[in-house]
Amino acid sequence: MVVPWPVFVEVDLLLRARGHHTAAVAFGRSLLDGVHRLQAPTDAELRTALDLAERHGDAGVDLPDLSVMAMAASRRALVLTWDHRHFRSVILRRGHHWDLLVQEAEIPEP
Repeated sequence: MVVPWPVFVEVDLLLRARGHHTAAVAFGRSLLDGVHRLQAPTDAELRTALDLAERHGDAGVDLPDLSVMAMAASRRALVLTWDHRHFRSVILRRGHHWDLLVQEAEIPEP
């Protein structure tokens, strides 16, 4: 599984903000150990992410999500996200949808 750099930062901040410092370090170490592959967006992918940000600025989507979208589009990859709202509201082009690994209907109710 590829973890985009912006997502790594977002996960680290989220875990630490919720008091899970050990989990944040463990996630970072799992990237170093090759459990997942940490990758940065290419220049072209970053350009796509920023173009999407311009077009969908009112959707409230952030750079980590936009980077995932751009990287998934260029690499023809599935997306693992729980943020279905943003992945429904941002489209790459007419008729496009994001190929999600887990569909919203598959997530159990809390």
